[in-house]
Amino acid sequence: MESDALLLLKQALAPTAQIRAGEESNCDAVVELKGGKKLSLDLEAWTESAATRRRSANTVWVVPRATRGLRERFRKAQESYVDLGGAVFLSLPNLLVDREGLQPPARSTPSRTFDPFADRSSLVLRTLMEPKHANRVWGVRELADAAGVGPATVTRTIRELERYDVVDARRSGRESEIRLTDPKRLLSLWTGAYDWTRNQSVAVHAPIGDPIRFLERSKGIFEGHQWALTLQAGASLVAPHATWERVHLYLEVSKPDELLEFAREQEWPVGDDGRLVLLKPYYRDSVWHGRRTANGLPVVSDLQLVLDLWNYPLRGREQAEHLLASQHLLG
Repeated sequence: MESDALLLLKQALAPTAQIRAGEESNCDAVVELKGGKKLSLDLEAWTESAATRRRSANTVWVVPRATRGLRERFRKAQESYVDLGGAVFLSLPNLLVDREGLQPPARSTPSRTFDPFADRSSLVLRTLMEPKHANRVWGVRELADAAGVGPATVTRTIRELERYDVVDARRSGRESEIRLTDPKRLLSLWTGAYDWTRNQSVAVHAPIGDPIRFLERSKGIFEGHQWALTLQAGASLVAPHATWERVHLYLEVSKPDELLEFAREQEWPVGDDGRLVLLKPYYRDSVWHGRRTANGLPVVSDLQLVLDLWNYPLRGREQAEHLLASQHLLG
């Protein structure tokens, strides 16, 4: 994330100033202004909780995707930020920059030949990362059976994960021995590759009022489909932390038009500001892995909650970090 922020800062500052990583300084980046003046920058990932901590006058918040409201909030407070979606605002001594419409850094893909974070292969990752399997040593067929995929998928997935030094895979006679060695790095790679907005969605104006009471009253409506809560609504039933207003839920449908049809059947008007958001899962199969019931309502797994929340703009990262800590997902 820091390297992406530096790329956007270079775009925003050119040609009047230059920026470089601050390897030799006690800072993350150094801006060199015309005339020889230098400014040290502290790049810090934005969360609501981080904002309450003491920070330097030269802190620059780094946000994966900032809402327009959050951008305006930063500007009013004269707080510098880099929005990885393509915007930079710097309010620093001798330097004021306000740029939008910058070219976002290209996302790096984990592999050109095989994606370990795709739907079916992610079932292998989900199985490896289950807390009950911490430090477990697997055989290929054993892992394939547990994940519900073929041995070939396990072999290709593990081969890719070896490239990132997050698994240890070795031969023992005719069998392989596979062990997850760095779940934190694996999660970091996964959250960098995953984008919750790839789930196709429809927002509707349902008669919500209190969202949990609405779901308790209305859960029978969804029973003809496989469904589960995610994002802040799902996390609130597992590890409550951040405030929230919108309900996001996955609904198993074969095509996006069925979300609209479902909304019409319930007489829920469609609108971008609707408080109920129906999602057709990008992860068609693996999104249901580890689904459980909390307070009588279906919720996706803790891992899926973290993936969805990580880049969600409304206190998502904060909620994800709280979920990781409270549920001891990474040991």
